[in-house]
Amino acid sequence: MTVDDTIPMRLRQAYLTMHRVAQAHFAEFGVTVDQYVLLSVLSEAEGIIQTELSERMSSDANTIGAMLRLLEQKKVIRREASKNDRRALRVYLTASGKRLQKKLVRHSSQIHQTLETALTPRKKQTLMKGLKEITQALQ
Repeated sequence: MTVDDTIPMRLRQAYLTMHRVAQAHFAEFGVTVDQYVLLSVLSEAEGIIQTELSERMSSDANTIGAMLRLLEQKKVIRREASKNDRRALRVYLTASGKRLQKKLVRHSSQIHQTLETALTPRKKQTLMKGLKEITQALQ
């Protein structure tokens, strides 16, 4: 077996290919693919605290904090102290952030469609199960 045929290398190749395509696509809207993911998570769970956002994105707190600062400067998100815990910050999309997120979703449909049609439903189910098992095994 060559290095190219190992699971870590195949995962890396798939991730980097997908990331490059998405990064190039979202650049035209002035956001990164990670910012798109962050905005998408917020659209589903507005008002979550930063630590929860980090967990949902499988990212570290420093990376999320830097993204939030940048998006806050662009007036796409806002942060407020939590009423339950003044040390925790809750994150919300602004009106312009909601519009941007919806635009990004509309314009990302081609990427999603390509990913959906790349595998048969059975292969997709197998892949999703395998990725979940890999994640659990490495945690």
